[in-house]
Amino acid sequence: MIELNGIYKLKHIIGPVHNDTSDFKVIGFSEDKKVVGCIKLNGEDAGESFVFETKCLIDPEKPDDIYYGEIIRKKG
Repeated sequence: MIELNGIYKLKHIIGPVHNDTSDFKVIGFSEDKKVVGCIKLNGEDAGESFVFETKCLIDPEKPDDIYYGEIIRKKG
């Protein structure tokens, strides 16, 4: 379960994209808990605020669920 003040990583998108491996600290939730506000703790843009759907974060109760979205393929 994603919790307030918890530190999480983002799920990965499969394909030719750069996946961020930084840590994000949850600092707030929307009323329905479908969206979280986060602070990036390390890496590029450390200290910046971000908003994600809660399902974009890796839930420690589901450690094997690390992918989000469709497979992206580069054409050509």
